[in-house]
Amino acid sequence: MSRWIKLSDSRGRNARVRMESRRMSPSMCYQTMDGRKAMAARIIKAPLSKTYSYLRSRCQDDRELARLIMQGNPEIDLEAAGRKTGHTERILLDSRNQVLYAAAEMEVILDINGREIDRRPPVDTPANIDDESPLVWTGKMFKRPEAIRRFIFTRNYQIRHVDGLTFDFLMAMAAELDRLDSLVLIGAGVQGKEPLILERNGLPYRGFLEGRVKDGKYLLVMHLSHLELLQPL
Repeated sequence: MSRWIKLSDSRGRNARVRMESRRMSPSMCYQTMDGRKAMAARIIKAPLSKTYSYLRSRCQDDRELARLIMQGNPEIDLEAAGRKTGHTERILLDSRNQVLYAAAEMEVILDINGREIDRRPPVDTPANIDDESPLVWTGKMFKRPEAIRRFIFTRNYQIRHVDGLTFDFLMAMAAELDRLDSLVLIGAGVQGKEPLILERNGLPYRGFLEGRVKDGKYLLVMHLSHLELLQPL
């Protein structure tokens, strides 16, 4: 994955560069007992007529369903269970397991205990990493050990130059962060107070830049987090 991102440095200068995800090839592979390569396959677990909700609707309580399962295994379809599905398409079902041909998306708001407190039409939120205003250094620095203990980083992207000018721009940025041995918090908006949204209606993230330099080369990584570890009261 590669996309454009507009980024500023500590002096307020900005440039349009590339943001790329770097995937490492796995160092090991899985194989069967006879040496063949193991491959993922999608199989049928059970048809709808064997699901818990369907069977439970035909019993008075869970005790009756438990007795039914022990007596005759109604939850197992010997003809379908374990078979490969082949090509499939996702469909929506209603509460009665009927095909839903038209649906309206709703945003469900839950409290800290998981109880629903509100539902509303979803708000259309655009991406802002390549907006008119570049991503801004907030000035908040976190030492590497502090950042690792305080935040949970769920995504990491490498920031890459597109020409000689952006190479010098990112090199200087990485060198400054490497000298400070710190990650800097970056934000969207004119003052950098808004979270980072990578794609339309995507999750809001906190962005952190980390830089390293060695032998005339640089590495600039943007870490994303939407979880913070707090000490219990």
